[in-house]
Amino acid sequence: MTAVAKADQQVGRFLVKGQIEVSYFATGGAPTWGVPLIPESNAGRGGKFQTFQNQASFYWHPGADGGNAHQIGGAIRAKWGENRWENGPLGYPITDELQSRGTFNAVTGAMNAFQGGVIYWSPATGAWPVWGEILVKWSADKRESGKYGYPTGPEIRTGSSFSQTFQRGVITWP
Repeated sequence: MTAVAKADQQVGRFLVKGQIEVSYFATGGAPTWGVPLIPESNAGRGGKFQTFQNQASFYWHPGADGGNAHQIGGAIRAKWGENRWENGPLGYPITDELQSRGTFNAVTGAMNAFQGGVIYWSPATGAWPVWGEILVKWSADKRESGKYGYPTGPEIRTGSSFSQTFQRGVITWP
């Protein structure tokens, strides 16, 4: 069930409203994301977005993840932008950014899931989208925790096949 916003809230110069408000405050609000840099704005295909100080945006669409808004930021957000934001093959985010942690709780990587795939980031590889049948194969092998590790480049089409490089190998389809 989608949480309901209590009331629009003024944060700095702009209101934070609706499901963006719910997600913004549930994930840390101004101490984590800073204040809004712009008012809530229209996004592609009937959604909304709002950008905040600390390299973060929140995106919402009524048909994405039950109408919940999700945070996206940093290198993952930049790579999503290179792929035409919500109007591209990935669509809207359906998770907030999730971090992987290693020894001494150090961040070893991060990801956001989208309607049409995922974007994974690590300090060693940068941010890369994975989708379609390559995502299916990579997921069957435990994604970044499996034998392939993190993606290291984009999906490449050669004739009728697709391939993508990972830290420890290449996945090809079909």
